[in-house]
Amino acid sequence: MVAISGILISVLRIEMQRRKIQGDRRQWEREFQEKQNEWERAVERGITQAIFQETSIKLYEARLKKYASVWPLLKITASYEWRRLGGKQLAQDSPKEAVEAVQKMADELTDLAYNSLGLLMSEESRTHLTNLRRCCGAFKRNQITSQELMRQAHWFKHSLRADLHIPGKSENEEFRKYTDTINELLQSKR
Repeated sequence: MVAISGILISVLRIEMQRRKIQGDRRQWEREFQEKQNEWERAVERGITQAIFQETSIKLYEARLKKYASVWPLLKITASYEWRRLGGKQLAQDSPKEAVEAVQKMADELTDLAYNSLGLLMSEESRTHLTNLRRCCGAFKRNQITSQELMRQAHWFKHSLRADLHIPGKSENEEFRKYTDTINELLQSKR
């Protein structure tokens, strides 16, 4: 009887240990699965962040290359160039060359809006481009002054600069940080 009781107690202990081991194993498997899921999410976030950074750099490089072609188009909106063309406040008072230069700028802006440059622009820059294009037409119809046309060109230029993360003169400290970052980026590419 004592032997049978000892055997039963031993069997019960073994069964309790087996259940404890199974419970511990299930707990360990749950924790392992949670850690694995957490690791996979971290890897996905890392990959997503790396892709975003690479995409941002590529977009910046493409914008830098393409935006350079916009600046010469806007030259006529500089006060000295407008005076050189003989431009006046209204189209009706301006010589034919000045009005034609405004029309040429408008046509070229339309072309830019519908090529790869238009795709690279931020929504804000594209809006400023469209507004400048409208202002060209309004100037030709004597609905706005040359000053208003130049003001819209000014906003378009600053919007393009913002797309390139080039700070304005009021952001001197930010500008220093920015140039340091750009210099580091350029050094790392060498």
